[in-house]
Amino acid sequence: MMSTKSRVLSTVVTAVVASLAFTACSGSTPQESTTTQAGPETAPLLRIGSLQEPTSYDPAQANEGHQAPIYQAVYDTLIKREPDGTLSPMLATSWEPSDGNKAYTLKLRNDVKFTDGTAFDSAAVKANLEHFTKANGPLAGTARSVQTVETPDATTAVIRLSEPDPGLPYSLANAAGLMASPKVIGTDAIKTKPVGSGPYTLDSANTVAGSKITYVRNADYWGDKLPYDKVEFQILTDETARLNALKSGQVDAATLSRAATAVEAEGAGLLHKPFEVNWEGIFFFDRDGTKLPQLKDVRVREALTLAIDREALLQAVHLGKGTLTSQTFRPGTAGYDQALDGKYTYDPDRARELLKEAGAENLTFTFPITQVFDPSIYDSIIQNWQDIGVTVNRHQWGPGQAIPSMQRGEFPISYMALSQRDDWRHILFQLAPNAPWNPFKVTTPELSALFTKAQTGAEAEQKDADKAVNEYMVDNYWFSPLYRLESHFYHNASVEVEPQTEQAVPSIYNYRPTGK
Repeated sequence: MMSTKSRVLSTVVTAVVASLAFTACSGSTPQESTTTQAGPETAPLLRIGSLQEPTSYDPAQANEGHQAPIYQAVYDTLIKREPDGTLSPMLATSWEPSDGNKAYTLKLRNDVKFTDGTAFDSAAVKANLEHFTKANGPLAGTARSVQTVETPDATTAVIRLSEPDPGLPYSLANAAGLMASPKVIGTDAIKTKPVGSGPYTLDSANTVAGSKITYVRNADYWGDKLPYDKVEFQILTDETARLNALKSGQVDAATLSRAATAVEAEGAGLLHKPFEVNWEGIFFFDRDGTKLPQLKDVRVREALTLAIDREALLQAVHLGKGTLTSQTFRPGTAGYDQALDGKYTYDPDRARELLKEAGAENLTFTFPITQVFDPSIYDSIIQNWQDIGVTVNRHQWGPGQAIPSMQRGEFPISYMALSQRDDWRHILFQLAPNAPWNPFKVTTPELSALFTKAQTGAEAEQKDADKAVNEYMVDNYWFSPLYRLESHFYHNASVEVEPQTEQAVPSIYNYRPTGK
């Protein structure tokens, strides 16, 4: 089915699972969820607390991470990503790369209809991919290499690329692979009324923007039905509100952003499976100095990095539940180098010297803040920067504003957490000129050459290039990673949840009722 020539398809991705959960304040044993097959086949309702909601149901405007299960409920993807990160058939039954990863031939199911009655076929694939690449959505760059889509017959689609893209199958298992009815693609209607082929349909009458999204079972769903008759996503942007909703039983599952809140959740008997999914730290978006000229000087980026006491942050804010790091490449990949985890150290005296050498003693900038993260993170980092003479102004993002703002490049520096991916998709997602998390489209000739080797070279060349890219990032302070943190996704005993590799929250397919 899938060629072993593709570097991505040959990689088996597994979650990093910690052996122990947090210890609750009471000193009780951590409540780690277990995997069983017991429980009823169906249940009437699943309630998930979400800290984000989509700004549009148009798949071309879809984001991943916290929003992924909201889109998955109504839209199938061409390829499915299993909890451990491996790929399996969904709307596409097979995908074969050819022409040096410059073409993919997809064989499609012939028994699928969208909820408006339109048949799913190769023409639908063509319409969706063309719309996705042209609509300038936040993840359009993940399919930037798609040049044409040929439709030799109803169940065959040939995707031709402008350049090799070994990561395309993974993109087709995420936002780029979400399939909507061709009848509504590009219309205003799809922004509020999604029409897909997924396991659920939107219950508009019981959906309130900013409050609740309700899905009901798609009775005509072509695939195996999911266990729940109805799924509610309750939009809870406030951390305390999510915790209280979990404790009171208002929701069955939700993600928590703060270690202290997670400890309280465990003390209340809530369950979770700890694993590291994200790296967190400072994004120096404006590396060319477009909005903040001083940031073009690597010495300024180094100074801001050395000023941060990351060990104190990890212990005080996150209760030590994570791993300090100086790199964005994840363990287990060719690009990862364990020795680089300790490259950045706390050295405020050297930071002051660097600012002086760069002529940036009076550095001033605005640092945007989102309520998703613990306020003490921002307070600590800002205090560290002020201690070396930097003036930092604050900008408070409103609910749902942070990610679009960062991806538009509205601020030169931000704090953010992103999932750790395999090397090539990490490059496409965060580092390449058209990556959604490189909003200023910064690159260098050296990086471009390394990206080409990582994309088209022989396997050994690809691995060497991945490692060289990582070293370049660390040496040139493109980011200031602080740590890889344990995930804090909690649920009650009525539901069993499987974490999703490389995703902040579980996919919609990863929930089962326990009957408790």
